[in-house]
Amino acid sequence: MILDDRYPVLETLEERDGITLYRVEGGVVFFFQVHTPEGRERFYRYRTALRRLEELGLLEVVVSAKPGRYYAFFPEKPLAPKPPPRAALEALAPLGFGREHLAMAEEGVAYLSPWPLGKPARSPRPRPGFLVGVAPGLLLAALGLWLLSQGLYRYFNPPEYTVPNLVGKTAREAFLLLKDTGLVLEVAEGNDPSRPKEEVLAQDPPPGTRLRAGRTVRLTLNQARLNPLPNLAGLRREEAEARLKELGYRLEGLAQVESQEPLGRVLATFPPAGTPLAPGGGVRLLLSRGAGPGPTLPLPKLTGLSRQEALFLLNAAGLQAEVVEVPSGAPPDLVLAQDPAPGTPMPPGSGVRLRVAVRGEVALPSAPPEPETRAVSFSLDLPAEAQGRRVRLVLLDARGEHVLYEGEGQEGLRLEGSYQAQGEARFRLYLDGDLFQEWSP
Repeated sequence: MILDDRYPVLETLEERDGITLYRVEGGVVFFFQVHTPEGRERFYRYRTALRRLEELGLLEVVVSAKPGRYYAFFPEKPLAPKPPPRAALEALAPLGFGREHLAMAEEGVAYLSPWPLGKPARSPRPRPGFLVGVAPGLLLAALGLWLLSQGLYRYFNPPEYTVPNLVGKTAREAFLLLKDTGLVLEVAEGNDPSRPKEEVLAQDPPPGTRLRAGRTVRLTLNQARLNPLPNLAGLRREEAEARLKELGYRLEGLAQVESQEPLGRVLATFPPAGTPLAPGGGVRLLLSRGAGPGPTLPLPKLTGLSRQEALFLLNAAGLQAEVVEVPSGAPPDLVLAQDPAPGTPMPPGSGVRLRVAVRGEVALPSAPPEPETRAVSFSLDLPAEAQGRRVRLVLLDARGEHVLYEGEGQEGLRLEGSYQAQGEARFRLYLDGDLFQEWSP
């Protein structure tokens, strides 16, 4: 067998925890099987430790992190019984490696083992007498009783851990902080394009909460999906600008070309419609300038005229009118504004937008009827699954969600009561934040 088409395997020395140690021509290879997040974290932590030893000038190593080829090759060096340098131990300690993982050579480190290296056992001197024969058995029995007592104590008194603040950290940083606590990690997806991908947006329970080993910490990880730019073609400039502001985009610039479309209509956008765009992204609008070249005449002043007078003048000049009615306290049908401005050269057939006053009347829709209010009752014995878990019972109706009970669960605990509900009502039972049961009264 040849590893990575480079290292002929001479012998398989050891295999442990998904890692195989091979003796190859010219040295040894630690080969990692990376199929799970834990295996990936183990390899990259090991690679970081190797880099720190390289930076100190204590190690020669070839590392591969290609998919399916995760390994470290160490050239063959004679081993020497010498202690590791203090600088090496200080660099490796934060990564979980110590003196027991280092094999030393005359000059520097021969190799770094991902598991503790074994030490040869020393044979005890034979001693005569009865106690020599029974002492090992007594020691083993005492050790067994002590381990049993420690196991029973931890079973009935599991350790508690304080939940750290994980919001704003990467998924890998959060995993490393919880790795040795015994807490269970659950992940849900969130979407905030303004924040980096794989950043923790929220956590439950909050920082500072003390939990026993085996309890669950839920994280919301950002996926940062971008929203597509909508199609703005055919909208008036004002409508397009309002739509961009509503979506969180900014108007980056305007351009105009002659077109058969009415003046001020959006012809296209840059970037094009459908392009994924982050919040705050800039968008350019291409607007219609109206009809093509030809004889022009200056646009007269139309503000202050009545609707009928302005339409008569525009019709006589061969111009197209677009009337926008604006609720106002001014006299009805009075022209309040015009676009383009007076004096603008206008080819025949060009469009002119008029803002005309109308009486400001607002029709309010009739209020919908109030949902019917009625009394609903429930009686529930908590199931066995609720024992030791956080229980939350809520009533959901037309007014929203109302918490009826929240606390530590106990098997067989009876919850009952009568409440006022509006419209359709449902009861929901949550265990540790997960929906366990839902029913209607």
